[in-house]
Amino acid sequence: MFSFTSDQKTETPITSVYQERFTFRYGYARAGETQQADDIGQDYLAFHVENRSFQFVLCDGVSLSFYGNIAAQFLATKLLAWLRSVSVEEVRDERTMAVALHAYLDGLVEEATEIVDTYRLPRALSPLLRDVLEEKRRNGSEAMFVCGRVDIVDDWSKQANVFLACSGDMRVRLWDGTQEVACFPCDEENRHQRWSTKNGLMSGDIKTASSSGMGQPFNRMFVYSDGFAAIDSLRSIPKTERLQNLMAESFSSPTSDDISFLDIAW
Repeated sequence: MFSFTSDQKTETPITSVYQERFTFRYGYARAGETQQADDIGQDYLAFHVENRSFQFVLCDGVSLSFYGNIAAQFLATKLLAWLRSVSVEEVRDERTMAVALHAYLDGLVEEATEIVDTYRLPRALSPLLRDVLEEKRRNGSEAMFVCGRVDIVDDWSKQANVFLACSGDMRVRLWDGTQEVACFPCDEENRHQRWSTKNGLMSGDIKTASSSGMGQPFNRMFVYSDGFAAIDSLRSIPKTERLQNLMAESFSSPTSDDISFLDIAW
């Protein structure tokens, strides 16, 4: 068994692990400006590996909402718990999973709204900034997300049942060995899609996919936030050292953003 959850105030270098039939790499870093200010990152990555099953969630808090890190952490924690609770049989039915996920997300609004309503603002805020934040509070905290589950079919093959769900502009790239075969449709056109602590799903429905509906075999996936756009153009699987270097280089960019990265192979 192996679990990971982001610490939104600490960087996690690209780390490689082999566990339960899976080989995976993961990393987390705040934007360069956020590190300099020693502030809280907006991304939140969480995953769990156990009994030939890998469940993961990546949330990207919307910085223009009320403390997007709140929605990111809350949603990631809840979605991971939900993914761990569903049965192998349920995961195989994409439609059933999509309907259940939609209902689950709607059911989180009341609890999430209470967390936002009772969140204490720092004392050392100017009256103007406090007014701005209180206005944002009324509209809630928001986050984009991608989540999924991979269940190994048996001990002897590389086949797996995979379910994916996304709302927002996360990256999900699918590979068959070293050959990229597909890209799950979570791109820049979907940047207005997100989940809100006040309104639930916003600006469109959840996008879902399953291995049975892909029409193309794959046994590896990259999942990462838009802060790691530096690897969008890579057409081969990068070594860990290169990933770490690209992550470090991004901190000096004027458009530096939080980075979460997960590479799962089975």
